[in-house]
Amino acid sequence: MKHIMLVNAVHKEQMRMATVNEKGILVDFNIEMPTREPITGNIYKGIVLKVERGLQAAFVDYGGSKDGFLPLKDVSPENLTEQENGQDHSRPVLKAGQEIIVQAVREAIGNKGALLTSYVSLPGRYLVLLPNKPGSGISRKVEDEEDRQKIKNIMKQIKIPESMGFIVRTAGFNRTKQEIARDYQHLVRLWKEINKKASSLSKTSMIYQETDFGVRSLRDYLTSEIDEILVDDLETFRKMRAYLRAISPRYIRILKHYKEKTPLFDNYHLEDQIRVIYQERVDLKSGGHIVINPTEAMITIDVNSGRASNKKNIEETAFKTNIEASEEIARQLRLRDLGGLIVIDFIDMMDKKHIAEVEKSFKTALSIDKARIQLSRISKFGILELSRQKKQSTIQEISYTKCPFCKGSGLRQSLEAAALGAFRKIESEAVKGICSELKIILPHEIADYILNRKRSELLDLESEFDIALNIAGSAEIPWDKVEIRQIAREHVDDQDLPEETKDAEVQEVSRSNVEEKASANGEKHTKKKNRRRPRHKKRKPTEASTGTSPVMNGASAIVREVHEEDTLPAADNIPAKSSPFIIEPAKPEEIIVTSKEDEQEDHISETETNRKDEE
Repeated sequence: MKHIMLVNAVHKEQMRMATVNEKGILVDFNIEMPTREPITGNIYKGIVLKVERGLQAAFVDYGGSKDGFLPLKDVSPENLTEQENGQDHSRPVLKAGQEIIVQAVREAIGNKGALLTSYVSLPGRYLVLLPNKPGSGISRKVEDEEDRQKIKNIMKQIKIPESMGFIVRTAGFNRTKQEIARDYQHLVRLWKEINKKASSLSKTSMIYQETDFGVRSLRDYLTSEIDEILVDDLETFRKMRAYLRAISPRYIRILKHYKEKTPLFDNYHLEDQIRVIYQERVDLKSGGHIVINPTEAMITIDVNSGRASNKKNIEETAFKTNIEASEEIARQLRLRDLGGLIVIDFIDMMDKKHIAEVEKSFKTALSIDKARIQLSRISKFGILELSRQKKQSTIQEISYTKCPFCKGSGLRQSLEAAALGAFRKIESEAVKGICSELKIILPHEIADYILNRKRSELLDLESEFDIALNIAGSAEIPWDKVEIRQIAREHVDDQDLPEETKDAEVQEVSRSNVEEKASANGEKHTKKKNRRRPRHKKRKPTEASTGTSPVMNGASAIVREVHEEDTLPAADNIPAKSSPFIIEPAKPEEIIVTSKEDEQEDHISETETNRKDEE
């Protein structure tokens, strides 16, 4: 079966690799972005920060943004020291502050740091070298016993130190002793360079980084089925050619530099297939579809018959849809690089033969997957569980970021719920009574909703708590956020108050002084009553304050539209998305209420004062 490997490396911001079969169907896909380079496989010199016996693990500073997690079972013997204190002096331990060489096994995910190990493994084209872990192994995918024995005989002829181990990869099957020996020597030289660099470093640092994207694509995806390799970037092409010349010279003849004007992936009609990788729903040819939902705990996959439903023979429809879905699910797991716990909900089938056939079809489709997979049987509820090895971030995690508005959930509150939530926050701040004004910024739609539907409640809040509520819409604020700026009430000292509002004792003393002076001069003092302001009364909303606006400056504001006519329609007729308004606050009026007696006394006092002036 003819396969083609395509390496799209023209744009360094995002490099892609794809393998395509003779039908033009996407078989494998990988992607790398410099801003999100994977750390899996990288080797670091780290320092043990602390050892948690309860977790049976240590936290290691390896230079990453988060401390790495190192299980104690993954600490090689040469990194352990004898205990100085404690009951069991014979048991070696790991100490805080100790330097250690570690390798990243899994990327940091969410709040979890990268998973580390001190058992380093260096993958090559045909072998995986284990420098500090003695032992040997052969890929489980080489099942034929005769073939396995041939590989063992070749490895016996290659002198490998007892302190080192190795694993023969699937690509090493049917390879000559010379090819495997060349790969082994390359890995040994690499390990010596890593040790040399580690000894020269005095602080946490990266010692070894995984190879170039193009070279890594050759190492991990080049198989005997591939008949042609096309690379559209000259620099990447040269690096790949140098690697093949050193490890697998036989493949140099199929490596070619793509020079056509048509983009490489467009020439093979891959963009539409790649676009499906990022979608939740994948359609099947029969009319059914599968829905893939990654969650924090697991990945769920639902199989639906859709348009493929046949009321006459439901069992047969379910069986055919499940067979097609099993093949597509195995393909999507590879293309999306989904790992961890995966649960598949197949369409219910009653026939046990059909169930066994679907299980067999799925197992066959998974056989070409390079990741380690543990597979269960289909339960009586139609559920199949599997665990797939997770080495790095998924394709979607590399290419996408979480939406700042929905936080990655794909959902947001309805307009009504969001508006009521915002109104409750406004109400909560208003009832505290510590502010004279609140400036509130909301998304445009929510601001319009509150000013249209909650205007009377806003006016009541303003009247009851003597506060001005200024509401404005903004396109920059997230849907579920409310920005409230508080303006505190001003504190007024007695010195700044008018005579009639000062403290009662002060007024009484002043009055006594005046009476004494009047008696000394033989004058008659007329007692003057103090003028008092009336207590705050609730104001009824005026006609001008019943309009609609995305900005509201107090209940007594005068509303004037800028871009349209000056007269406002009724509030019920104003659409939810209204044009901008400018609010002109009404000029405050000082109201002083006096009685007739006060006016008479004022007149008498004024007459006496004038008479004295004349005298």
